[in-house]
Amino acid sequence: MVIEKDIQTGHQEATEPLPYLGRSVRIVGDWRSVDATQTPHEKNKRGELGKPLHNWYFNRTSPDPLGRIATASTSADRRNAFETVLARAPRGAVNPERAPAPDPAVLTAHIKRVAKYLGASDVGIMRVQPQFLYSGGRYPDDGTAAGPSAPPATAESTAKRYPYAIALIYAWDYDMGRAHRHRIGDVAYHFGAEHLRTTYANLASYIREMGYSTAARVATSMPVALAAGLGEIGRHGMLITEHFGARVHLGDPILTDMPLLPDRPIDIGVTDFCQVCKKCANTCPTNSITTGGKQVVNGVEKFKINWETCYRLRPHVMDYWDICLTCVTVCPYTKPDVWWRTVAVKAIKWTPIPLRGLVTRPLKWIDDVFWGKLGRKRVRFMSYDSGRLKLPDGTELSSEDQGHYYPLKENSRRFDILKTKLKAKG
Repeated sequence: MVIEKDIQTGHQEATEPLPYLGRSVRIVGDWRSVDATQTPHEKNKRGELGKPLHNWYFNRTSPDPLGRIATASTSADRRNAFETVLARAPRGAVNPERAPAPDPAVLTAHIKRVAKYLGASDVGIMRVQPQFLYSGGRYPDDGTAAGPSAPPATAESTAKRYPYAIALIYAWDYDMGRAHRHRIGDVAYHFGAEHLRTTYANLASYIREMGYSTAARVATSMPVALAAGLGEIGRHGMLITEHFGARVHLGDPILTDMPLLPDRPIDIGVTDFCQVCKKCANTCPTNSITTGGKQVVNGVEKFKINWETCYRLRPHVMDYWDICLTCVTVCPYTKPDVWWRTVAVKAIKWTPIPLRGLVTRPLKWIDDVFWGKLGRKRVRFMSYDSGRLKLPDGTELSSEDQGHYYPLKENSRRFDILKTKLKAKG
């Protein structure tokens, strides 16, 4: 506990110390909670990112019928998408007869077992702090809103009302995810998100039936996941988990007043490996991932991602695929959890930090040799086939073992290479 003193009033107030989020990020300055109205989707809804992106969000229909039911934004009729039904479903009331609360450790283990039974791939708990909640004041999604004229709840008051957050992840299918920049990868990604939404809704309902309150749509998912020990942030800005790599979905954490035991951040060597690897940066088709070092963003030292260049690609490729997934696919951590991958991850994890550079380089070389610098494996799923591609002129490409990804090529740092050539000539 830290005691802060107001200079003007002399009043002393006890505040929680800033949380430790692990080695992949480091709080070095004034870290402020994110304003929910300034997130990419919210900006796009207001038309601040231009007409192409605005139309992509509101005025598109996916050419793929499976994709149309996977997400409401691409449906011909939003009622055909399950997320629409789930979003409109009323939240249940809290059971007035609260279940007896055993030891918090027993209750925590029970909630984690229930979450995994309901479909979560992993579960983490953290102690809520205001920095983890959206700024600007938001009503918790718990039915306590006093009306449109009442002031929204502050992050501080919400953190006091709901002292614990439950974070879940859902890992989508590895084989389907290898078809990045393809409808197969889109299906794995979108339906993975649908599974996670359902799991969150069921778990929140279960907690309310036990007699405890819940709230959603008020917490930022990434710092909660880090504090809850679910993984570390990679160079590509995605959560990297020990068993599934980066092929995981994060949803809005569940805030609750149920007495639980918080988890702790983990160290699986992501920072040390990302310093050497850079495969995601070298293959990102929009050059949105840096090959340089970490930067300080909002008081947090981390790898800075150019979210806007990544986001702006979408309306230009929507006739072929929705979600890029290239950075996730090529990440060495995103490999099937077989024995040799487990040995590699454990080797980094158990090596003393000063010596990890000696371990990561040969492991990255092994990954390049056996898995390739870019995943191009042909993937078949139902009637989908990434090994066959029909071009706009009617030409059809086919391959026995490789997938085709139209219309972009991986950058392979092509701009840096071009600059080097130009300097050599000049």
